[in-house]
Amino acid sequence: MEKIQPVRILIDKTEVDISEAGIEEGRVVESRIKFAMGHRYLPDILSYLQRETELTRGTLVEILKRSHRLKEFTVNPQAFMSEVAKLINLALKEMVVDGIKYEQLEGQYYEMRLFEDKEIEEYLSRLYKVHSKDNRTPYDYIPCDSGVEEEIAKRLDTDQNVKFFCKLPRWFTVPTPLGSYNPDWAVVTENEEKLYLVRETKSTHDRYGRRETENLKVDCGQAHFDALGVNFKVATSIHEVLAK
Repeated sequence: MEKIQPVRILIDKTEVDISEAGIEEGRVVESRIKFAMGHRYLPDILSYLQRETELTRGTLVEILKRSHRLKEFTVNPQAFMSEVAKLINLALKEMVVDGIKYEQLEGQYYEMRLFEDKEIEEYLSRLYKVHSKDNRTPYDYIPCDSGVEEEIAKRLDTDQNVKFFCKLPRWFTVPTPLGSYNPDWAVVTENEEKLYLVRETKSTHDRYGRRETENLKVDCGQAHFDALGVNFKVATSIHEVLAK
């Protein structure tokens, strides 16, 4: 393990004579010795990363070598180790999501009564009151987490092509390697044909404007509903919600 030795610095305090000719250095009146201490020992980066990522030491050595950034480790060891562990774990999650596959279970369905039996507990200011009287949604109020969701709820409530819509409750989740994913909307439209839609509401389509773990969960949702043959996508407006 590499050691960083203290640096011996000699500091002289001098007298200075100021004259019309300029500044002349005088005699030394005091001499002091100080030690600038760095990190006495560098922490064991391999043990730390092995504990945080569960990868083998050989794999971690290869990752560090290929990064060509080990010099940064000596500047701020703890920050370097934490950032490396975070990036490695994110890369591992991306690899798992890229290879994920869902299969439909024969005879397994969500029963409509599950939606009707569950009560919604939300702040009144975050609820949209349903005005339609044709039972197109099982709830009298729709919880909205943003202005975009509130606008979508209003349009789904009044669009004549919408036969059913529901803001999916928190218990309706898709299992993913990163934890449960709860999509936003389920919609059934009937124009030329009956369409079953599941939508995730976002303010932007820019992946870099969202947390990467959030993006990966949405990717898992895409794979899940593709396996079911259900039209799923991210939507930023009512037009995208209802589009095929």
